[in-house]
Order: sequence, then C-alpha cells, then structure tokens
Amino acid sequence: MSASDEGSLFNIIVVGGGIAGLSAAIALRGSSRKIIVLEQSRLNREIGATISLQPNASKIVEKQWGLEEGLAKTGSMADKAFRIYNTEGKLHSEISFHLKKSYGAERMIYHRVDLHDVLKSAATRNNGNVDPVEIRTGCVVRKCDPEAGTVALESGEVLSVDLIVGADGIKSVLRQSIIGKEAPAILTRLSGK
Repeated sequence: MSASDEGSLFNIIVVGGGIAGLSAAIALRGSSRKIIVLEQSRLNREIGATISLQPNASKIVEKQWGLEEGLAKTGSMADKAFRIYNTEGKLHSEISFHLKKSYGAERMIYHRVDLHDVLKSAATRNNGNVDPVEIRTGCVVRKCDPEAGTVALESGEVLSVDLIVGADGIKSVLRQSIIGKEAPAILTRLSGK
C-alpha cells in the first residue's frame, strides 16, 4: 500500500490480542481500513480450557465469518444441555437446549487455544480487497487519549488513529485512561444466586 493510499484509510487500533480483541478486529475489517492489534504478550498460546459461545455469537463466528470448517477440525461441539450439581454432587437441575430451532445456531463449545488460533488466522488472512489485520506483539500500552485518538506505548512510540478499541482484559489500561482513575476488577458469580 502506498503512502498516499494510507492517508485515506480509516485507522483502527485494538488494544488486546485475546479472543475479544481478535473478534473486534475481524468484525471491523473492511475496505479502506487499516487495523492494528496491540498485544503485550508474544501470543505464544492463549491459556484456559473451554469457552462456550451462545447462538447469536456462534452464528457470527461460524457462518458470517466463515470459520465453521476450521473450528470443526479442532473438535468444536454443540452444547446440548447444562447440568448444575449441588455441593454433594447431586443433580440440582438440568437445562436442555433446543437452540438451533429457535435461534438458527447452537451454543458451541471450543477449546480456548483453538478458538484463539482460528481467530488469529482469520484476522491476518488476505481477503480480497480487505487488508489483513496487523498484529504487533510485545507492545505494552501505557495510556491512551481517547479525545486525541492516541495510544502511548512503553517503548515511547505514540500511535495516532481514528478509532481505539479496548479489549485489554480485566486489568485494562484503556479503561483506566478513559475513566481517569483505577478501575478494580469486579468479582463475578453464578447468575441467580
């Protein structure tokens, strides 16, 4: 891409290269857009066990983004029921899912590493007239100025863009930059308790 072409691009930075950041980058891809994902780790491997996507999300990931075949090869599976056991190990309740009929897709279960790898591949793939996402690893973001559209890195580099997306996780630097104070993580719990 020539320098003159770059001036007419809508420049986007996504801070965070996890599942949320890569998903945001894929969703934002389009002609005349340059997307850079800044990730502080080296993206060797996402950690964790499994993750489930509700039908609205699995439909986008598998059908709209065309990742169904790649995810199926990794051993993804539809979640057909959900069982809740009490502390004695006795079944408390079971919820059977009949989601495809109602929502047009299943609640899908993926291994986190597999989902992350497939998303990373999709984001960086050449796709016709849409530029691949650039992923920069080892980039520690120190602060951002949402009004100026700048992101300052630990290296001293300051990037100016049209849109900044915060997907930098539970210890988000961007959240703190935007609200102006430290924002401690909120503990979650099982819904309904």
